Amino acid sequence: MNNSTTNTAFTYRSQWMFVLLVVIMALRITSYFTLFPNSVAMTQVVKTGLRILLTAISAAAYFNLRARYGNWRLRTQNWLPVLFYVLYLLLGLLSVMWSSLVHYTLLQWAMITEALAFAWFFCQWLVFYNHLSGNHASFSRVFGRATLWVGLAFLIGLYIDPATFYRETHGGEVARLGGVIIHPNELGMLAVLGAVMAYMEWMYGGEKWWNFWLWVVSVAVLLLTQSRSSLGAFLLVTGLSVLLSGNLKLQLAATVAAVLILPLLVQTIIVKQGDLEEVMSMTGRLPFWKDLIADGFTQKPILGYGFMCISYGEYFYSIHAYAAKMTHNTFVQVLLNLGLVGAFICLTQMILTFFTVGRTSDSYLKYLAIFMLIPILINSFTEFGIFGESNYGIQFYQLLILLFVFVPQARYQKPSIHE
Repeated sequence: MNNSTTNTAFTYRSQWMFVLLVVIMALRITSYFTLFPNSVAMTQVVKTGLRILLTAISAAAYFNLRARYGNWRLRTQNWLPVLFYVLYLLLGLLSVMWSSLVHYTLLQWAMITEALAFAWFFCQWLVFYNHLSGNHASFSRVFGRATLWVGLAFLIGLYIDPATFYRETHGGEVARLGGVIIHPNELGMLAVLGAVMAYMEWMYGGEKWWNFWLWVVSVAVLLLTQSRSSLGAFLLVTGLSVLLSGNLKLQLAATVAAVLILPLLVQTIIVKQGDLEEVMSMTGRLPFWKDLIADGFTQKPILGYGFMCISYGEYFYSIHAYAAKMTHNTFVQVLLNLGLVGAFICLTQMILTFFTVGRTSDSYLKYLAIFMLIPILINSFTEFGIFGESNYGIQFYQLLILLFVFVPQARYQKPSIHE
């Protein structure tokens, strides 16, 4: 076979591997959805089976590349954030000894640990393949395409089965995209991350039309979720991307658009049904957090109630708010389930992550991390978050940490990817 035929064959392999990366990421995101709302057992079986399968495929793909291009390897760096994340998981496993709900602690720990295993293999596969293919599959390109298809699925599903894809609130006066499949705030965070990937691709010379449609779909999904926290995150990342563009005309246009659109957003999304008190109490979260700290944390302040447990029973019954299984704040969640010891480990882990992002010389990774951290951390203040119950926000945070760990490095001579 001549070199031209060999190069063409590899081109097809390269394109199909990129497609596989996108499919794996899209399915991984989907594995956190409630796909069978009428059957809890079926939902858990599908989630568990799909996640394990995707982790196995990612590991197999990486080892296949290693076998094919054996004179290359991945150099590792920036281990401290990963080390403290593992310490957090180890403390979570040890908490089985004092957990108020041992079975729930073990279930949550297993799911989050499996997510870390997926992130470990997927990041190595992506970084290794991306380098060999000449930046053919950057994280923003892969993740952006995955969120585009997921977003389209929700928009199509909205018209096919609105009862499933819409969630009614405020006495049926407000309908939010997400329905029984995923909490609207979580879907809103994903939409913002989709927009982030479009901004990153535009900044670094990505395909304009693909990313234009990614941005349009992401914004449409975001607005339909009516998520206040995600809207705030979107405005922040959009403003930051405009400032970084250095384009004065774009900056002026963005300022004018913000002045014209913000009043409408405040009226329709931020202050729903004119209920300002709801906004000021963060939909009842502030009195709930107050009771969690005053009545829950003070009873077991050192080591908490056990990994992902916030009370002696399944629910924490707030005196001034509502009953719930989780805190709607990832930092309060850590404080309740692993106490001051767990909170110290998690805070240290985050500081080390921020330090790693700040000192990197790779501008792409730096801006990617900053843009991703904005919606992920904002979501962490109001929902499950990066240290809460198993959710894809945790998965995204794990991927982000590991993207700073693996760096391609030649052992001998760089092989031609067309050979």
